[in-house]
Amino acid sequence: MEKSSFIRACRDGGFAIEQALRELDRSFYAILFRDGLRTLGDRDAARDLVQDTFIKVWRRCATFRGDSELLPWIRSILRHGALASLRRPVREIALDADDTITADTSRRLWELSVEGNPSPEQLAHQNEQAVHFQRGWRRFQQEDPLHASVMTWIVEDGLSTEDIAQLLDRTPGATREFISQCRKHARRYLKDWYALATDLGGSP
Repeated sequence: MEKSSFIRACRDGGFAIEQALRELDRSFYAILFRDGLRTLGDRDAARDLVQDTFIKVWRRCATFRGDSELLPWIRSILRHGALASLRRPVREIALDADDTITADTSRRLWELSVEGNPSPEQLAHQNEQAVHFQRGWRRFQQEDPLHASVMTWIVEDGLSTEDIAQLLDRTPGATREFISQCRKHARRYLKDWYALATDLGGSP
C-alpha cells in the first residue's frame, strides 16, 4: 500500500481505514510475525504482539505524516511493544527449534560483543564453533531477552544508536552505555565460543 493511500484512508476513516488495515495485514503480517517471534521466542506471544501492533496502527494512524515508509513505521511500533513485553516480569521463553541465526549474523554479533576483532571469519565455518555459538546465543535469548534483542536489532536490522535511543526513550549517552552493557552481556554468554577461538589461535 502506498503511504499516500494510507494517509487518505486515515483521513476518511470508517470503511476506508478498515480496508487499509486488511491490506497492511496481508502485506506485512509475515514480516511482523517473524520479527515478533525472533524477539519473544514464542509463537503465541508473537501473534499477540502483531495483533496489538495493528490495533496501535489503527489508533495512531492520524499521527502518521508520511515522513517514512509504512513498514518501518509499523515495525517501530512493534519493537516498542516487544520492549514493553520484555520489560515485564521474566517468563519462560519457548525458543522455536528453527529460530536460528545465520553464520554471517553470528560473526557480526560476535564482533559487536568483544573489544577489537577476533577474526571469527576464519572459524565461523567450523562445526564445533557454530555449536558453541548457537548454544550461547540461545541462552542469551532465553535468560536475557532484552539485551539479546537490542543486539539483534543492531546487527540484523541495522538500527543506529539514535534508533535505539528512540526505542528505549533514553538520551544518546545513556543509550551508548546500554549498548555497551548489551555487548558485555553477549560476551558473557558467548564465553565458551570465545575460549575456543582463543585456544585455536584467534586473537581476543
